[in-house]
Amino acid sequence: MAFCQLHRHRYLDYVSARVSDPQLSSTVVDTALSTICSIWPAVISSSRPEATAWEILRALVSASLRGAATCAVAEHGEVYESLPLAEADVVILRCKLDLDTGQTADLLGVEPPAVTSRLRMAQRVLPEHTVENLCSGA
Repeated sequence: MAFCQLHRHRYLDYVSARVSDPQLSSTVVDTALSTICSIWPAVISSSRPEATAWEILRALVSASLRGAATCAVAEHGEVYESLPLAEADVVILRCKLDLDTGQTADLLGVEPPAVTSRLRMAQRVLPEHTVENLCSGA
């Protein structure tokens, strides 16, 4: 229960950045948290519980976007079309949601240097204006 309360808000912010439909975003987050709760012993016994939970959330977002109308994809779809999921998630969390490196690492269940590395990799791939616009809130 504590895990769900701690992560729900940021999970919803992330899903809302990927899915334009607020009801679908809320449903995805509720489903992810319900799934995490239902397999909690496996999640908590994994080497990185936050990473395990994040994979569940990300998989549900991807599945919901595959099954939804094109209009359900939020404005940042180009980030996910251009980058591997791990790098795209870091761009959204760091730039769009304005989380710091530590907060992003905690949410993803990775070490802070992985966040820094993934953001640098994304900056090399994405057009400069895309990262600047996301990071400036434009």
